[in-house]
Amino acid sequence: MSARLLWRSGRENGSPGAPLGTWAVDGTLALARPDGVRAYGLTTGEPLWSWQPPGDGGRVIAHASRDAADGVIVVLHHDDGHGDHEHGDDGRANDGHGDDQHTNGDHRDDRHTNDDHARVWHVWLTGLDLRTGTAVWTRDQRADELGSVGADAPEVALGGGRVAAATARARDGGTETTVRVLDARTGTLQWERPLPEGRRDAFVLTAGPVVVSTAGPGEPAPPDVRLRLHVVSEDVEQAVELPPLYEAFGAHPVIVGDTLAVELVPPQPYDTEHMGSTLRAVSAATGEFRWSWSSTYGRTIFPLAHRGALVVLNGYGDRATVLDPADGRVVAERSLPGYSYRARLVASGDCLAVVCAAPRTATRVRVFRWK
Repeated sequence: MSARLLWRSGRENGSPGAPLGTWAVDGTLALARPDGVRAYGLTTGEPLWSWQPPGDGGRVIAHASRDAADGVIVVLHHDDGHGDHEHGDDGRANDGHGDDQHTNGDHRDDRHTNDDHARVWHVWLTGLDLRTGTAVWTRDQRADELGSVGADAPEVALGGGRVAAATARARDGGTETTVRVLDARTGTLQWERPLPEGRRDAFVLTAGPVVVSTAGPGEPAPPDVRLRLHVVSEDVEQAVELPPLYEAFGAHPVIVGDTLAVELVPPQPYDTEHMGSTLRAVSAATGEFRWSWSSTYGRTIFPLAHRGALVVLNGYGDRATVLDPADGRVVAERSLPGYSYRARLVASGDCLAVVCAAPRTATRVRVFRWK
């Protein structure tokens, strides 16, 4: 059975890039890109409002919350790095060393990181009302309090009204990685907790609740020994090991009740188009295995928590399956006419919006009514 197509977006001009976030709330569909947020009627596609990061120097959005708590999304934005940066607020100017530290020998200009990305000194966080596009609050803070904050930095995530960041610091001859959780609106530190010793390459996948992926002590350990998910709270850290025969965890774990569901990425080769995908469910509290579900509709899947159920979209964006989070039983299924590479899903009521997350695409959005 097919879901009914309500509308699809037209061909995009130029290369606006992949969305950083997508939300569907109360008849509004919104997409965030580095240059701003744009909203459309969920069932009509009619443009409703747009918002761009304020300020001189060309600010860009780097991160966006996955959720829209009470209809408000949170975006993190900063200067795009092409203009002159300011040292005044972080105390780095006039430190007595003059300009030689930036130009002598092989020392890199402090406008750039070691991997030659523009250095970010300050960030701004803004809460946007999805219904109106109004900024209901905004604040700024030093970027180094969050570690890496660029659009390609996986050490930061927004969600649940919080900012979660994984920061690594040298300690006792090694490196300690700590998860820090701040109130998004006030910047107040809510809690912090170190990850187990020896874990590295911490990527914050979700902030509400906090789920972090890590790698092990280093090569030549096999993937099933090296990779873990950590469900982290102020008092507890629960680790979930990658099962044998899989290459990685998916980047979009979801929690429904006390069940954590995450995609298991099979190994190469990628030319095997129909080898299927697996969703694995465990207890978020204990890590105990509960069930697994496999799809034959493409190699990747995207899970979404909606109305107390799991809605799983295949990577081509042409089929959605509803699973009971308690046992993985298939409750319903619909085909979604069309195609989206690297498809993502948001939902509101009985409407599903399929969004292509590839940088360039012929059709960015398709919206369906389930019934």
